[in-house]
Amino acid sequence: MQTPVKYRKGIEKIWRTKPEEDTRLGKLRLDKNERISTFPEKFWESVFMKVREEMVLAYPEVFPLYQRLAGFHSLSVENFLLTAGSDTAIRHCFETFVAPGDKVFYPEPTFAMVPIYGGLFCADMKAVTYDEELHLDIEYLLGAIDNKTSLVVLANPNSPTGKYESNFKVAKILEKAAHFRVPVLIDEAYYGFCPHTAAGLMKDYANLIITRSFSKISGMAGLRVGYAMGSPGVISLLTKFRPMYEVNSIGILFACEILDNWEVAETYGRQTIAGRERFSAFLKGCGFSVINTETNFLHVNFGLLKDAMLNALNAKDILVRGMLNIRGYENYTRFSVGPWEYMNPVVDVIKSVLHCNDGQNHP
Repeated sequence: MQTPVKYRKGIEKIWRTKPEEDTRLGKLRLDKNERISTFPEKFWESVFMKVREEMVLAYPEVFPLYQRLAGFHSLSVENFLLTAGSDTAIRHCFETFVAPGDKVFYPEPTFAMVPIYGGLFCADMKAVTYDEELHLDIEYLLGAIDNKTSLVVLANPNSPTGKYESNFKVAKILEKAAHFRVPVLIDEAYYGFCPHTAAGLMKDYANLIITRSFSKISGMAGLRVGYAMGSPGVISLLTKFRPMYEVNSIGILFACEILDNWEVAETYGRQTIAGRERFSAFLKGCGFSVINTETNFLHVNFGLLKDAMLNALNAKDILVRGMLNIRGYENYTRFSVGPWEYMNPVVDVIKSVLHCNDGQNHP
């Protein structure tokens, strides 16, 4: 059917979902890797005491957050670009570097917005796949980067696999890409749950861009704050695509408070990692196959009990996500994790389903 207006060629192939109709609030949200425990009461109250009506009436003042980021990372303000979530930082990379027909390399599967942006900008998207042991084909990537490549994207750790690539491998990618003046975007959305970062490589590789989010370990998913960091020359290019105001005033306030009180995020990170390890041990003790990660989620194969488990979890308002879209792993279910006390309702459901199916060959 013909539309009443002209539009960019190729975007008719892009399919986007509608906003969710059912609320996720008031449920145990283990489906989108958000913070699932509340903030410490003292921190929460201290932040809200600083909210002023003028923050709604006036346009945002973003510079204080730039200053906090510079101090937090021991870098300059010129090394950063604030964005509405790290996905906007990724979009800015496509806007800045990718022309129609350019090659863009990315892991498959990965963060859903990467291939969507690739389609919207008419890139020649080249998937770097995982093998049967969930190892990314880095050698293929190193051999394929050439002068027709405009961008390399690597989420590290990756979602949904949860796999991390070492800085040794990242440096090899950066080296090869630098030969062709290709920027390499390392999305570190799960920074804080993973003990590793590529930030130390910035001093040696001017083509490195790192994106981060305040949605994960910082617990600010609803405020949509993220950032890109890199060399001043590269950040100045990305900045050409920033909107008039990068993020909103309440998001700026919360992000500044988190950076000023980073122990709030660090404590949650430690508790979540401990919860993930304990939950993984529990699942393995039940006889299930588990893929652990360096993030705030893991994958479990419930075998023949998958439908029963998902139905029982849904009945208790516990939200999870199914399927790891890699051959051989389609039956796995992903669970966001948090401090152990918040995982107890899940443990109770799993125990109840196992009890009801006791004696059956389920895993």
